[in-house]
Amino acid sequence: MSRGRKLEIDRDKARTEVRKLGGVGLRVWLDRAMDLLPDEAFPELIADYVHLCDVLADETTHPDLLRNIREFHRDGMACRFYQDFRANSRNCMEMSRGTEIFIAEHLRLVRECLRAEQAGDLETAAEGLELLIDLMRAIDRGDEIIFFADEAGSWQVPVMWDRVLPAWFRSLSPRMDAHPWAETVVDALNDFAACEMAEILEAARHAGTAEQRAALTEHEADLRRRR
Repeated sequence: MSRGRKLEIDRDKARTEVRKLGGVGLRVWLDRAMDLLPDEAFPELIADYVHLCDVLADETTHPDLLRNIREFHRDGMACRFYQDFRANSRNCMEMSRGTEIFIAEHLRLVRECLRAEQAGDLETAAEGLELLIDLMRAIDRGDEIIFFADEAGSWQVPVMWDRVLPAWFRSLSPRMDAHPWAETVVDALNDFAACEMAEILEAARHAGTAEQRAALTEHEADLRRRR
């Protein structure tokens, strides 16, 4: 497919594919559609499914990404998304509604942080990604953030670590001294980059200052020893 070519989408084919989605996939797709839909088309989309008076914007409505992430982190740590069910061999691949909502919202907020980093809002990206990554670490510690019928772990949340970690490292770079930055990078790589270690490490080298890259080289022994 050539760059710049206008894509002609068959909507009936797209509907067929979308109807195959379920759970997290459908929620993520809906979030993306809501973000892309122009304001004038939004009321028609939701009119038959929500009370419009309940979702009207007013003077107190000010989108605040960090506030949303802090609330999401607080709710996650308070186990407000944790909904379990009696698991057996037939339903071990299913997710509870709370798990689906958590994963879809986590991915949406991560996507917003990546946009903030690309736009130069490094402060928002740094704090936001740190809180979202902290939730993944809490899952790996065994905290009851969300319920998995089968083997639990942050690996079940489809975070694009090859994009997220370099963006986080870049956003942290102006805020941290060389060695703390390098230690943060090594810890994150050890926790989340096992399958893409070489590629993300190379991206990390490009994310820091000369002093931070030098410190990272010193700390790479810890990375290699723990791989």
